[in-house]
Amino acid sequence: MRKRIFPLILLVAYLFLLIKVLVFKEVALIRIGELKFNFGGIQVGPANLIPFRSILPYVLGERGFLIAVLNIGGNIVALVPLGFLVSFVFGNLNAKKIFLLSVASGLTIELTQLVLRIGIFDIDDVILNGLGVLIGFWKYKMYNGFSKPIQKIIATICLTLLSGLVILYIIAYNQIIHLPFGLEPSISEQKQKNIPTNHADTNCCDLCKGTGGTGGIVEIRENAFTLVHKDGKKEIIKLNTKTIVKNSAGPATPADLKLGDRVTVIIDDTETASMVLICGIK
Repeated sequence: MRKRIFPLILLVAYLFLLIKVLVFKEVALIRIGELKFNFGGIQVGPANLIPFRSILPYVLGERGFLIAVLNIGGNIVALVPLGFLVSFVFGNLNAKKIFLLSVASGLTIELTQLVLRIGIFDIDDVILNGLGVLIGFWKYKMYNGFSKPIQKIIATICLTLLSGLVILYIIAYNQIIHLPFGLEPSISEQKQKNIPTNHADTNCCDLCKGTGGTGGIVEIRENAFTLVHKDGKKEIIKLNTKTIVKNSAGPATPADLKLGDRVTVIIDDTETASMVLICGIK
């Protein structure tokens, strides 16, 4: 029983984080290079009841490689610890019980979001979350099949990696060292704490902090614009009524976007901009 106390504590802590991130969408902004991704906040739209309907566009590359990896991979990886830790704490679970758990966990997350009106029901998320639980169970079966000395080595490696990830998270989130990737407070956190979205004084300074932003605008369409990244790659950025536009003078509107503007774009998993920051001082 004693050897299961620590995994039980980990399971409780993990469930807390799972509810915070997947259910209530309290997700930090993810920064890769100069591009920022926002997967948090309330999601609206019609429910998806057709399996693989939302997965296929990601697999076919229609929404970009990074977005596909973050969306599909994130939904799978997030539930892997559940399958592993539950199997560790309740060692008598078989494949049938784990399968039921995988289905129940995905449905619980999606239905909770639907009831609380903080998200939409997506059967593909249920599939991906369930797959994560099954992978976690498979990892536990592999781990349980090793000898005790090997298990101790694996546990030491996992704890070391976990500690490294926690340290890396602290460094990235607080921007102690400039990394090519990082995390920043979510838009909702920034609003609650009155943190400027660019961590600078929006009344005087370049919102892109001299970086030149994500890229430059080369074409403006209705509810969208074409962005050219620094590597020359073009990307269509969609806008909607909830898109926040800002320049150094303060709040702006999509009508203030002009050809040639350098901008920093924060997009969600549908490639719709949740925020557009116009570089330069107005």
